[in-house]
Amino acid sequence: MKILLPMLFIGTMMTAQVSNIVRHQDSYKDFPFEGVRIVQVDEVNSPDSEDNVFIFSKIEKGAKPDKMTFQRFTKIGGEWKVKAKKQIEHAGIISSWGQRKSFADYDKDKSIDALFIYSLNDYDFKQQSVHLIFSKNAEFYEISTSAESGYSKDVYSDNFKNLPENIKNEILEYWNKLDKE
Repeated sequence: MKILLPMLFIGTMMTAQVSNIVRHQDSYKDFPFEGVRIVQVDEVNSPDSEDNVFIFSKIEKGAKPDKMTFQRFTKIGGEWKVKAKKQIEHAGIISSWGQRKSFADYDKDKSIDALFIYSLNDYDFKQQSVHLIFSKNAEFYEISTSAESGYSKDVYSDNFKNLPENIKNEILEYWNKLDKE
């Protein structure tokens, strides 16, 4: 299953003609992100259509409370512009799950659809909750669940219901297969 799932996402990326460019994080040190340090960066493009850079950045190590900013940059007129931004603040530690992500163009609108996972933890690194953030155009949609509920009760952002059914189904399929513990 651990091998099959990544292969399915690679297959999805290839069918949707999405390219994911991997560079060292230092390549983005002059990029206009908000945090002090990059914890995750993904450059994802739709050929002949759209160039994107997704950056999770954080404040100084050890700062309390922890703060992470997620930004979606899109190249417009040769310049990188912030298309969407979300700040997360937590009295504990915020962890980006760098290997848990997916890129596609589910509705074939030539704009990248991307999903990422992060968790909120206490200062002893005991996980408190898991969150999925889905980026479509200039909007973010979210699903979360908590350790307190035994990861059995999902909470959706208010705008999640506005997504087309086929996209909701793709996201929920990913979410339901994710090992949240």
